[in-house]
Amino acid sequence: MKVLILLALVAAAAAAKLGRLEDPELIKEPPPPPKPYNFGFEVRDDLTTNYQNRAEVSDDAGRVKGSYSYVLPDGFVYTITYEDNRDGEGLKAVVRKEPSGIDVIIPEPKPRKKPVQLL
Repeated sequence: MKVLILLALVAAAAAAKLGRLEDPELIKEPPPPPKPYNFGFEVRDDLTTNYQNRAEVSDDAGRVKGSYSYVLPDGFVYTITYEDNRDGEGLKAVVRKEPSGIDVIIPEPKPRKKPVQLL
């Protein structure tokens, strides 16, 4: 019985000591500073009336500004403009809805094939 108690105390002491060890894999370096970037794209497909775009830019302080637009089946173009100044206020966005003047093509679904009946 005394041996079990002694082993339990040794195990507890060893576990407590292990918890205080500093594992080099757990020590993390601070993340690198943000790298500036910019990107954008545009889609203009007259056959399907798929119109959309996006542009975004970031500076070396991590501030981000951008916008994206698309035309929905209701014929309006929606533009979302956003920015994050990294001032603690988070992402701010503004949405605009404007008539596009586009007659949107809404594709008709293909008819389903009848299932083959096995005899």
